[in-house]
Amino acid sequence: DLISRGAVFAVSLLSLVVISPIHAQGSEAYNAGLLASESGDYTTAATQWQPLAAEGDATAQFNLALMYHRGLGVQIDEAVAVTWYHKSAENGYSKAQEFLAAAYQEGWFGLKKDQQKAEYWSKQLERHDF
Repeated sequence: DLISRGAVFAVSLLSLVVISPIHAQGSEAYNAGLLASESGDYTTAATQWQPLAAEGDATAQFNLALMYHRGLGVQIDEAVAVTWYHKSAENGYSKAQEFLAAAYQEGWFGLKKDQQKAEYWSKQLERHDF
C-alpha cells in the first residue's frame, strides 16, 4: 500500500544521501563534501556541493535535493528539493530521473500526480539502462 511504499521510500532517501562515486570534475570539493556527510556534518557537505551543483554537477544536485528533502544541513524545503531533483534529472542523473518518475506517479514531494510527466521521466531513465 501507499503508506508502506512511502515508508520504504523515506528509508531509501536516508540510505541514498551522498553515497555516490568519486567523479573528476570538482572531485576535491565533492570528496570533501562526501567525507563531511559521512561524518554527519551535513552543513559542510552542503557548502561543498552548492557551487558544484550551481555549475551543473548532476551528482551534487541530486545530493542537495536529498538534503533539502530531509533537512540535512539545510532547512527542509520541498520546492528547493524538487528544483534540484529536476536539474539533476535534466543533466542525466538516473537516480533523480527515477525519483521524479515515482514522485509524479504517486504525487510525492508536493507534486501533483501527473502520469504524462511520470512516463516522461521513466522513458528518460530507460534510455540509461543498458
